[in-house]
Amino acid sequence: MKIKELISLMSVSLCAALTLTACKTEPAATADRPSEAAESSVLSDSRQESSYDEPETVEEILQDYDFGGVLYAVKNGKVIASYADGTLENGEDITIDTPLPLGSVSKQFCAAAVLLLQEQGKLRVDDTLDKYYPEYENGKGITVGDLLSMHSGIPDYTDDLYNVISADKTDEENTASIEKWLFAKQTDYKPGDVFEYSNSNYFLLANIIEKISDKKYIDFLRENILEPLGMTHTGSIDELPLSPDWAKGLIFKELDCQPGLTKGAGDLISNAADMTVWTDALFNGKVLSDESYKAMTADYSPSMHYGYGLYVDFINNGMGHPGSNGIYTAIDYINSSKDMTLFLASNTTDTSYIQTLFLNILEALPE
Repeated sequence: MKIKELISLMSVSLCAALTLTACKTEPAATADRPSEAAESSVLSDSRQESSYDEPETVEEILQDYDFGGVLYAVKNGKVIASYADGTLENGEDITIDTPLPLGSVSKQFCAAAVLLLQEQGKLRVDDTLDKYYPEYENGKGITVGDLLSMHSGIPDYTDDLYNVISADKTDEENTASIEKWLFAKQTDYKPGDVFEYSNSNYFLLANIIEKISDKKYIDFLRENILEPLGMTHTGSIDELPLSPDWAKGLIFKELDCQPGLTKGAGDLISNAADMTVWTDALFNGKVLSDESYKAMTADYSPSMHYGYGLYVDFINNGMGHPGSNGIYTAIDYINSSKDMTLFLASNTTDTSYIQTLFLNILEALPE
């Protein structure tokens, strides 16, 4: 079995034990497309040129990678792969029902929430940011759509996290510090011109949702998306310390940093069943109108094929998004032409290996 194309992962990582750290990797174009150096880099992997005399099964591939985590794939309404192995940070077993952090997979939920507000007539994607942030001078030339499609040019606050936030501050104080930092910066590019992956875009979008709805971001998601779809095992990573049933042994202080800092960009946890419900609902018109769905899945970046919170030419004409929070990596994927969805989350497979693992799995799944 030969790896035919490479992807790299974009991750949001705001991890903390006693101190705050951040890590971010940029995405790369697939191997048969030229990538722009400023935007992407291909992660090397010693397995990428490997081949096998006989095709491996999904389980054999996962065991070969010493995989710990969850894999769940559905095709034509039937489960074609279900696998769970490994332990959480306290030694508790991971099961197929264990909720795990999504990292940047969370961004698609934020994008859908923005489009729902547009359907309700409460905002427009062509609104400029000064409407919601009058103090932001550069906001006059940046639209909500620019944030959604990663074309705002706004720098990523995680690149300077040590100088932006403090573990001694409250969520509100750190949020204000991030906004102050962002609004004092010049944009890296002219808004609308260049794709530049920045977690700042979705941090601002989540705060706009809160301004408009007068609700906490996670409460808006729960009332408008999670509860209507019956996604009872999906919520905010900020809620882990308050919910032993969700935490399932996760050690919060080792998993995330100050609450609220990943809001919109990488803040959700979920399990395989809920993520299957989500991908099915999103791509079958149960979340958004046809017009909103077309807007979310349009290709706004010829080099990176990014829509709103989704890669729209992800792998083999599928759609999805990778993510990481520094401990956990995750990918959700749907291929509508094959009527297939796949969810993968792991706490043993880092971003340099999960890309080839994912591709090997796709090749091994039954047709």
